[in-house]
Amino acid sequence: MSDTTRAHDPDGKEMHAQEADWYNEFYGMGPLDTAPWNRYLLPFLIPELKADTKLLELGCGQGQVLRYLTEHSPMREENIFGIDQSEVAVEFTRKLLPRASLSTQDIYQLNFSRNQFDVCVLMETIEHLEEPVLGLKKIAAVTKPGGLLFLSFPNYAHLPWLLVRILAEKLNRPNWVVLQPVDKIYTTWHIEKLAAQAGYQLEGAMGSNYGPPVFYPLERDWMTKGLNRIGCWRFSYHPILKFRKVA
Repeated sequence: MSDTTRAHDPDGKEMHAQEADWYNEFYGMGPLDTAPWNRYLLPFLIPELKADTKLLELGCGQGQVLRYLTEHSPMREENIFGIDQSEVAVEFTRKLLPRASLSTQDIYQLNFSRNQFDVCVLMETIEHLEEPVLGLKKIAAVTKPGGLLFLSFPNYAHLPWLLVRILAEKLNRPNWVVLQPVDKIYTTWHIEKLAAQAGYQLEGAMGSNYGPPVFYPLERDWMTKGLNRIGCWRFSYHPILKFRKVA
């Protein structure tokens, strides 16, 4: 948020309201399929989970990840928490996960206890935070010492899609990349630096979606796994980073 915007809206309420309206409209269009990056997250995440693990997903949307965990992980539904700024998305997910704790919250004002969660999940959300380090610090505050953060984002070290993104902005074609009210450009190296400022250390990573979105249906698991095996994750379009809270 610019200094000028802050002068007129010091708490960011107007911007947050505009963002919430955008996401309410987006999720109001109907159920969404599980995103490809979430499909790769799950086998990376599930080995870290136990029955008593407390997990929070920030920006949970329609709860595709949380719903899968209730059926395919040892976690109890009562230990699953999710927040989103879209009330439409939260209400949709509540109907499917009645014993989970789901709420509409602002990531900068989390209504949870300090050191409450073993694992936090932040998928395709950090690029939409106006103040990413502050958001990560808020997440770290509710994460237990030694707890984990799984994070993904559109990686613009993926050069073909960086060009599409630049053209979408220059030519005013936001639908080309589904540009959202706040939509920052990051690489894995940048995200590591932001996370370090919040007290997180990179512990592992994997790539997903090595081609641009139009080719997602053509990408096979053996391709993705092969590229990950030779360490290409930093150049995948949706890398998934695993951080541990160290401070």
